Amino acid sequence: MTGRTLGELQQRRPVEGHVISSEAYLSTVRDRLIEDDCEVTDEAIGPLHAMVGYRSNIKGLSKMHLFTAVASVPEVNEATVRDFAHQVSDYAKTQKGRFRGAQSGVLALPVLVTSNADDAAKRVAASPFRLGVGGFAAMVQPAVIDLAEGRVHTFRGRRLWGAAFAGYLRKKSTLYLPDPA
Repeated sequence: MTGRTLGELQQRRPVEGHVISSEAYLSTVRDRLIEDDCEVTDEAIGPLHAMVGYRSNIKGLSKMHLFTAVASVPEVNEATVRDFAHQVSDYAKTQKGRFRGAQSGVLALPVLVTSNADDAAKRVAASPFRLGVGGFAAMVQPAVIDLAEGRVHTFRGRRLWGAAFAGYLRKKSTLYLPDPA
């Protein structure tokens, strides 16, 4: 390292005029998912074509099923983030969440990669996401990857409800979703 802290390196922005392509970012995420022993497939989730990484772990005496769904789109607004988050949640619950409860749960990282994200979309992604009634034994945290800005927008804070699972989700989000550079 050249005297920069890890935090400074993680927060670096793209060189002026240089924006990583969505294909290159998706390739990086795919590599990280595979390195973490995820099963990676390409799936249709709602109207979008998404790369989906799946893995399961035992956390707190419960089997947790983690789905990371990453799709590239030309632009992202608040409705797009919310819709994709719910679609990925539904997909995950259909795949592994039928018997979720005390000993099984579903976690999902719905990720939208774009060069054009509005501020409302970034705010939704940067806040704890609530599923409402369909959220029993399920946790979803969307992310917006703004290639033009060179940033990942997602909630990486602490949650009181489901704290152990939120920490696991935060750890995986950090591992899989680097700032684009």
